[in-house]
Amino acid sequence: MPPWMAGTGRTIECWLEAERDQLVLWLPVMLGGGIALWFALPDAAAWRSAILGMLAIGLACVATGRGGRAARVVALGMAAAALGLGLIWFRADLVAAPVLGGPTIASFSASVEVIEPLVARKLVRLTLLPVGEGADSAGRAVALPHRIRVNLAERDAPVGLGTGAVVRLRARLMPPPLPAVPGAYDFARVAWFSGIGATGRGFAPVVVTAPSGSGAGIRVALSRHIVSRLEGSAGGIAAALATGDVGAITEDDSEAMRRAGLAHLLSVSGLHITAAVAATMLIVMRLFALSPWLALHARLPVIAALAGAAAAIGYTLLTRAL
Repeated sequence: MPPWMAGTGRTIECWLEAERDQLVLWLPVMLGGGIALWFALPDAAAWRSAILGMLAIGLACVATGRGGRAARVVALGMAAAALGLGLIWFRADLVAAPVLGGPTIASFSASVEVIEPLVARKLVRLTLLPVGEGADSAGRAVALPHRIRVNLAERDAPVGLGTGAVVRLRARLMPPPLPAVPGAYDFARVAWFSGIGATGRGFAPVVVTAPSGSGAGIRVALSRHIVSRLEGSAGGIAAALATGDVGAITEDDSEAMRRAGLAHLLSVSGLHITAAVAATMLIVMRLFALSPWLALHARLPVIAALAGAAAAIGYTLLTRAL
C-alpha cells in the first residue's frame, strides 16, 4: 500500500475513534438519505440499481477493509441507506390504491371516514369511502377509488352528518392534482400515501341514508368549541395549536404567518408534542410531590415520565400527527 494511502487510512481511523460515540447518530441520517433517494430517482429500475449499488459498496468495504473501522462504518452506512430505500418502496407498494382516470361527475353512496370543518372558507371537507360503484349523468356505472376527498359548502352539510354516517351525493371528481410548478407542494404524492384516489366538490342535495352514531369526533368537537369561544383567526390559531385543525384560519392571516416565518407553528410537530409532554410531566411531578408518602416511597420521575408518554401518544392521536 502506498505511504499516502496508509497515512490517509490512519487519519480516518483516528477521526472515527474520536467520533466513536457519535457514529450511531449517522444511522438515521443514512436511513433518511435512502428514503430521500427513492423520491429523487425516477422509477423502479433506478431504485433497484441504487439498492444493489449500495449493497455492493458495503460488501466491497467488508471484503477489502481487513477489519478496519472505516470499512465497517461505510458498510453499515450503505446498508442503512439501502434499507431506507427499500422501506419506502415497500410502503409505497403497500398503500397502492386505484386512482381516478380523469375528471367525471358521479352520484354515489359513501361512508364518512373523516370530517374537517374549514370554517374560514365556509366549507366542510369529507373523506369518503365509496360503497359500491357510482353512476354518471347518463346512468353509466363509474368505478370509484377506494377513498375520496370532497369539499361541501357549509350550507349543504345535512343534519346527522358525522363520522361513520352513510351519505348519498353527487360530486365532480378529478385525480389528485400534480404540483403547479416543479418543486411545489405535491398533493398527488400525499394523496397516494393517504390512499386518496380522487378529490372534488360535492353538490346539494346531500342525503344521509344512515346517520352517524358518534358525531364528528372529539377532534372536530374540540375545534368547534375553541372557535365558538374565540372569534376570528384567534380561535382558528388556538384550534390549530390544540388539535392541528387549521381550517378556521383565514387566508390573509395564513399568508401573514407565512411571510413572518411563523407558519410552522400552526402545524403540529415535535415542538408542540414536546411542550405537551413537558407540561404534563411538570404538573404530575408537582401534584404527586404534595403527598409526603408518595414523595418518600414512589419514584416520581418515573411516574411523571409515564404520564408524559401517555400525553404524547394521546396528543399525537388527537391531532393526527402520525
